[in-house]
Amino acid sequence: QAARAHGMGCAASIGGQRMGGACPPGLSPCCDATDASGDDLRMTDSMAPVVGDGADQGFLNKFSRQNAALGAEVTMKMTKMRALVVGCTGVAVEVTKNLILQGIGAITLCDAKTAQIADLGANFFLSEADVGKPIAPTLVPKFKELNPFCNIQAVAALTHDLVLQHSVVIVCDRMPIDDLIKWDDFCRRASPKPIAFLMVHTGGVFGNVFVDFGPSHIVVDGNGQHPMIRLVDTIESGTEALVRVVVPDGQTPGSFPDGSYVEFSDIKGCDGLCAHQEAAPTGEMVTAWKISSKSGDPVNTIRIGDTTKFPAYKGSGLMTEKKVGMPYPFKSLEETLKNPGCPFDNMVGTDMVNFGSELQSHLALHAVLALEKERNRPLANGEEDLAAVIAKAKALQASKESLLEIDVDEEIFKKFVRHFNSPLQPFCAFLGGVVAQEVVKISGKFTPIPGWLHVNAIEALPDDLPSDCAPKGCRYDNLAAVYGHGFIEKLSNLRHFMVGCGALGCEFLKNYALNGVCCGENGLLTVTDADRIELSNLTRQFLFREHNVGQPKSRAASGMAQVMNPGMKVKALEMFVGPKTEDEFNDDFWMGLDGICNALDNMEARFYVDDQCVKYQKPLLESGTMGPAGNVDPIVPMKTQTYRDGGQADEGGGIPMCTLRNFPHLPDHCIEWSRDQFELLFVKSGKQAKKFAEDPDTFINDRESSTDDAQAIFEVRGLLSLLRAAATPSVQSAGQMAFDYFHLLFRDKIQDLINAFPEDSRVIDPDTKQDKGSFWSGHKRFPKAAAFDPANPTHWQYQVSTTALFAQMLGALPLKKENDDNFVKDWRNQKWCAEQIKSLKVPEYIAGAVNTEGDAAAGGGDRAGGAAGGKTDSKDTLRALLRQLEEFKGKPLPALEEADFEKDDDYNFHIEFITRCANLRADNYHISNSDFQKVKLVAGRIVPAIATTTAAVCGLVMLELFKVVLGKPVEAFRTRQIGLAVNTYTSFEAEPPKKYASGVEKKVPKAEDLPADAFDEAGKIKPEFVISEPYAAYPENHSVWDKLEVPTPTMTLGGFKVWLANEHKIKLKSWGFVLGWKSTEDENGKEQRTPFSTQIYPPPLVLDPELFPPLTDGQGDAMKKLMGNPKVPQPAKMQYLNAWKQAKEKGVMPSTGGEAVKLDMSLKDVLLLMEKKADAAVQDGTMNPKWGKAITGLADRKVWVVPADQTPSCNTIPADDSDPVDVRYMASIQIPLV
Repeated sequence: QAARAHGMGCAASIGGQRMGGACPPGLSPCCDATDASGDDLRMTDSMAPVVGDGADQGFLNKFSRQNAALGAEVTMKMTKMRALVVGCTGVAVEVTKNLILQGIGAITLCDAKTAQIADLGANFFLSEADVGKPIAPTLVPKFKELNPFCNIQAVAALTHDLVLQHSVVIVCDRMPIDDLIKWDDFCRRASPKPIAFLMVHTGGVFGNVFVDFGPSHIVVDGNGQHPMIRLVDTIESGTEALVRVVVPDGQTPGSFPDGSYVEFSDIKGCDGLCAHQEAAPTGEMVTAWKISSKSGDPVNTIRIGDTTKFPAYKGSGLMTEKKVGMPYPFKSLEETLKNPGCPFDNMVGTDMVNFGSELQSHLALHAVLALEKERNRPLANGEEDLAAVIAKAKALQASKESLLEIDVDEEIFKKFVRHFNSPLQPFCAFLGGVVAQEVVKISGKFTPIPGWLHVNAIEALPDDLPSDCAPKGCRYDNLAAVYGHGFIEKLSNLRHFMVGCGALGCEFLKNYALNGVCCGENGLLTVTDADRIELSNLTRQFLFREHNVGQPKSRAASGMAQVMNPGMKVKALEMFVGPKTEDEFNDDFWMGLDGICNALDNMEARFYVDDQCVKYQKPLLESGTMGPAGNVDPIVPMKTQTYRDGGQADEGGGIPMCTLRNFPHLPDHCIEWSRDQFELLFVKSGKQAKKFAEDPDTFINDRESSTDDAQAIFEVRGLLSLLRAAATPSVQSAGQMAFDYFHLLFRDKIQDLINAFPEDSRVIDPDTKQDKGSFWSGHKRFPKAAAFDPANPTHWQYQVSTTALFAQMLGALPLKKENDDNFVKDWRNQKWCAEQIKSLKVPEYIAGAVNTEGDAAAGGGDRAGGAAGGKTDSKDTLRALLRQLEEFKGKPLPALEEADFEKDDDYNFHIEFITRCANLRADNYHISNSDFQKVKLVAGRIVPAIATTTAAVCGLVMLELFKVVLGKPVEAFRTRQIGLAVNTYTSFEAEPPKKYASGVEKKVPKAEDLPADAFDEAGKIKPEFVISEPYAAYPENHSVWDKLEVPTPTMTLGGFKVWLANEHKIKLKSWGFVLGWKSTEDENGKEQRTPFSTQIYPPPLVLDPELFPPLTDGQGDAMKKLMGNPKVPQPAKMQYLNAWKQAKEKGVMPSTGGEAVKLDMSLKDVLLLMEKKADAAVQDGTMNPKWGKAITGLADRKVWVVPADQTPSCNTIPADDSDPVDVRYMASIQIPLV
């Protein structure tokens, strides 16, 4: 019974035909993996996508997110791979699913067993109707749905010939230790090159993986990160030459490790240095330099070899990291069973809390395998064989069959052995991601696991052994063996909310279904996602098929999850989660939940959901992925810190505006600039035309008074071109617009820069007048103005794409329809462009200005760019252009269609335009060009994503859900950071909530504000002159989870003040209530949101219009009347006067002012008034509606929570004669509404 339930039926397992026959000591001729033609049988191209203009582009589009993480070359290599998966266990189907999604060419499932009911707990493609059927053939058609290009077949027996037809063997089923060793050896000795061999096992909360790519594996790219790029500053002449480098704008600072290789380009001088070759560690000659360093070398320097044979360095140049092959030999299974290495040294470390548990797992696995060999039977369920396993482990050590010098930890062994035969679905999902990623590494991308990986989640086990673990003949038997059937019932009746249904959401839905979450009578999973399925989703979001493209994600995914488990209760919604949908996701909704699972891809939504979980005290399962990296963050009320407490995710360094505007030096700078041009040309230009048409005088006045002449001239020239084209909309006028912008962007603005800063310009210190060197040095590249060449592919492709986009804007060309891959197909050639150009007019060069803000060397302001080297007055140029604009006043403007940027349609000209625009910009500055796919990744902000990381992360999240249901303490929860590329599997105890306590802030005055005796002999400020400013926290040591709960909704504002004083010993000083946010700009002109508030306490004075002097009075008379009027309160007289002055300017007497806050108003009524004020502030334009209101939907709420950062200003009421202290940190305030 144990053998059947836990996968002992494979032809290569105990009791079956082993190895396909006897394996001789040496390799037989059948080990040659080539046929007579010399073709490698382990690779396939029969189902690979056709490479060509159409099919290849579609293939790249489908795998765009994966290519961002792995590179298109690795994805193409995957299409040539053949994988042999031995056993159709839970972890096997996870591995297979991930490999198929990542585009593997072929997979063979080897298993002779039939499906059992317990298999349904981890095998997502099996149903109750499949029980009793041969498992491998049953799965084949279901796997084929994931990727029609993958050749999938099923076999029953494992043979030599079968293995030789594959590039990797993955053993996921139980197999005798001798067979494992023999098959590993067979694969290592295969010819012409080794076959990769992997083994994976999971039982309970333990997982074990073995990897062997043979003795000659080569790693080409160990970390998968983009090559580091540095600007060359100087290159010394010497035998170990020192090279000084500068970090380019927008690049992450960092050092090249010793032994890295770099290549040089665009160097002036040092002729021959860029072509230098030397041997890589593999013996291959590469065009690169191996770098080193010496103790005491300055920062931002590296050393290369002998440069004395080269001419002197003259300037400029780039240094780029070169990824070269590195030998990465593997040891055999037999050798590493004896000695797996040391965790965090030559073995992957996984447990930062229980160091050394990896070795305990290894020894336990070795002992189980050896004991099964000795007894010729599988390990018994439970702890029956525990003593024998411990004894065998000690015997292995004594006989030196194991070289591990560790004491057996009997508690770990007990947990390992007890559930050895009970695979848990979360571990299957996690290891399925890990193992599939190891298969990808066969390509040479990333660093493989060097032998063994042992992981555990002992902290996820129940504190006490459940008493209801006996099997019931149901799909949940393996889960019950660890946690008990009572636990499963708790899971089934959970009411959960899943936010997002993309890659993470699909995996979570599958995991929920297989573990019975929300499958009970009272259970319900609410899933929401406003997106619809796109082609590029299919490589990661495995619940979707090609026929689902265009359908709502939440509904399609929920339907598939219910096929996996018909008992699952799911409510699918199609909406965002945020302030604007709080009528749907209201108090009743949040209060009725047991927990939330985020499956999001943006920080704003994550923070919003986190805030709601804090407000309603609900646990949150948070996770995320970025290529091969992932994270897990469990958020549990009162036990852990919140997601927001963890801080803002690193968004990476930005590129300074001055670099984008005038001084790009990397291809990425050109791409980012071109993405901005797309918005300027096809979105903002139309908006400006509409503004001009509505109010031309204001538009002209605003531009004339602009402080940025360069931008104003650009905008007006572009607007003139648009207005001329709009007067007679046609493809030809659209082409003229495109031609105008070519010369404006790539000729005129470049010429302006050249005129302002000629090639021989020098940097002169404005104070000392010292010559600091050439202006065009360092990262500044002297540009070259473009001249249109219809034979240049970049030029004519720019003209075609820009014409098509402008023609659609003008209505001269119908908008492209979705999935129309033949859109203006006859335009897409050089001949069409050449014909169009014949009738276009080359625009006259008009000298403009150069905005050098942000660049100190350039003067940090506007510089004229006239032909006379800066003599032309840019204001004169601007006024002349504005006079031309006057001619279009009052003329009708046709409807202009703004472009809606869509990165995943390769035929809509959006990425095409940005690609050509970026390369024209690059040509201006002598920068290398970028291909379409790179531009798509950068300009489309495509987040690298792969199925393996998603599966691994979601499996780990399920373990945190189990802990929440078990009510585990904070010490049991794990914050995890995984890196599948470099084998990082670290976990840490979750951080407890951040506490706020009272304290004293020390403020050091400015030295110039202090007397002479404030300094000691060393010149330091004496302690008595340091200002101590105490502050309070209330309640003391509170966290964001704590709240001050107002007892009743009828409490008045005055009563609230008394309640704070009497119950909490704090005095209400003032309260400015945040209604929402208004738009402002930061110092870089970037839009930002700023809180907009109104005063609640003290209640603001309400001005009585009856007391105002007549508006016909002069200011002096009005002041006399107000000062002499006894009805006007003395403290309010100046307020009345200021209000009268504003009314006089408008010529309208103010109204009564409407409702006002009063001390006798209930807090509920105060909040209702604030909601009205928020509505009014949005309507009158004071607040920006896109940020949302801070208060809304009160009619349907049961409580309102004032966030901690918006609480009233208070101070303490001391019990003694001490001074009051300002309350700096106050808990949020919960006000009941019913």
